[in-house]
Amino acid sequence: MQLELNVVWKRYRLGGRSGLFAALRANSTHELWALRDVSLRLDKGESVGLIGHNGAGKTTLLKLVAGITRPTRGQIRTQGRLASLINLGAGFHPELTGRENIFLNAVILGLSRREVRTRFEEIVDFADLGPYIDTPLKRYSTGMTARLGFAVAAHVEPDLLLVDEVLSVGDVAFQDRSIRKMLSFRDSGRAILFVSHNLSAVEMMCQRTIWLDHGVVRREGPTEEVVRDYLAAVDDALVQSSTTDDSTLDVTVLDRGGQPATDFDFGDALRVRVRGFAPVALQDACCRVTIRGDYSPLFSSTSPPGAWRAGPFELECAFARLPLLPGLYRVDIEIRHAATPPWATPVTAAAFRVVTDLAEFGSDSVVGTTKSRGGFMAVAYDWRIQTAGGEQHLPGLHLPTIMAQ
Repeated sequence: MQLELNVVWKRYRLGGRSGLFAALRANSTHELWALRDVSLRLDKGESVGLIGHNGAGKTTLLKLVAGITRPTRGQIRTQGRLASLINLGAGFHPELTGRENIFLNAVILGLSRREVRTRFEEIVDFADLGPYIDTPLKRYSTGMTARLGFAVAAHVEPDLLLVDEVLSVGDVAFQDRSIRKMLSFRDSGRAILFVSHNLSAVEMMCQRTIWLDHGVVRREGPTEEVVRDYLAAVDDALVQSSTTDDSTLDVTVLDRGGQPATDFDFGDALRVRVRGFAPVALQDACCRVTIRGDYSPLFSSTSPPGAWRAGPFELECAFARLPLLPGLYRVDIEIRHAATPPWATPVTAAAFRVVTDLAEFGSDSVVGTTKSRGGFMAVAYDWRIQTAGGEQHLPGLHLPTIMAQ
């Protein structure tokens, strides 16, 4: 056992100060239970992910395990050397150089000075701070400080590693080194507790995942299943609440028959209706409708520019077929005209789901049948494998037949 949480609760008092005078003032504080009745066991060689919305209690749990704060109720037990990648750079001294801070921080984390000297060059190379290693930390950028913090903590070689959203640190090359370093920890038999909003990274890193919701364990189990249920809940909430913030526009997603809809099958037709009111006549007016998955635009269509008279207007864009994997998709609307400033941005005005289970069409692999692994477009495929033993043709994904309309 590397880590065990037994019925852990964590309460914060908000809205006032503690002490005698605060106690005499009615309603000076209120309570927030950041964690409620959380139990967890993490064994050697296990990698467990923590997912959930902002404020769900993920970072609070990591801080409890790291000893930064104490539980209000329950017990926490850890074994072995622990390193936390929670607040990268915490414990550094701004007046000391990068070299001096490496020795200071590594000793705090449990290494001897001899061990630090042995690993010093690896730490500097990993952080990519060679020319600046003897520069005072107060002259480092935020990213440089965070890179140095990660490099020191990662080379402590802990038995239990706590990770909180470190994949946003540094450039793409450093992020790649970071994820590879954590994968090497996992593969060498160390225990990892991993917090990230990057669900693809959670799926790659963790065998088991816990979904926290307002401080309560909503679900625990194999990562693939927990991530799928979490995404389904997020998608449901977005579909229910997705409305444009622009009160002058009414945007509706319609099915082939012109009826409002939220759920579509692969290959269905989809129409987007935009209604609004132009207070004045518009010159060179046009409307762009973009379908996107998460943050990535997938395809769009823009109406030809023209002159719109003052008063109500209605536009409709029809997409003949949806070539999309199962999941949630968003509809962005952008209306531009001659007086539109160049910095105007689209508005996310609606959302819809593709619900076809493509696993029924020949593929039982998660990769290629759901967008939770980072893909969006549904493309048919097969495999041909040639070895010394002969040739094999293996069926892959065969898309549903779309009848001509």
